[in-house]
Amino acid sequence: MTAIFAKRPEPGRVKTRLVPPLSPAGAADLAEAMLADALARGEAARGSFRTRLCYAPAEAEAWFRERFAEAVELVPQRGPGLAERLAAFFDEALAEEGVDTAVAVGSDAPRLSTARIEEAHRRLENGADLVLGPDLGGGYYLVGLRRPRAELFTAIEMSSEGMCAATVALARREGLAVELLEPDYDVDVEADLVRLRADLARDDPAAPDFPRHTAALLPTLPTRP
Repeated sequence: MTAIFAKRPEPGRVKTRLVPPLSPAGAADLAEAMLADALARGEAARGSFRTRLCYAPAEAEAWFRERFAEAVELVPQRGPGLAERLAAFFDEALAEEGVDTAVAVGSDAPRLSTARIEEAHRRLENGADLVLGPDLGGGYYLVGLRRPRAELFTAIEMSSEGMCAATVALARREGLAVELLEPDYDVDVEADLVRLRADLARDDPAAPDFPRHTAALLPTLPTRP
């Protein structure tokens, strides 16, 4: 099971650290494009793992269902904050029949490949208790578990520069086998956007995981002189 965590892309409520150089509407458009690419990866990976879109807020169900219901399983995020919502996903997913490994990713890493998500599942199947994809900003872009471990979320300061390191340290103190994927980035601040433009200019548009929605939108978004 792989979950994509996403918020409804409303201007002024998503990707606010990208304003400026983007307008609130532009930041929301980018969030929606990146989400569409994340879901396209999930659709392409149907033979490897189930994909679930964990959306917020709960009252946004109609918006998500209108756009994505045919492509993915929709479930609202449950809990007051990100830590509780991640813990709830792993509790629920790993209790389901036939689900032995669970992975959660954000919707804002448009170059995250299906192969890397499959690798996370494979490492869990081969004995890792926790798999993390370290984010270059100090967090992580992917987290995977074989068993629910709520403390890995609720005992950690979320969305902080030290989140990944603190999670690894706690997991190792608890005796868990931890494995790290290749560091990567999600798109949170202007420097990430600059890097994304450069990376996509070098990427092969014909590649299966190429984020076509994001790539099509980027030329319409402003850049600083």
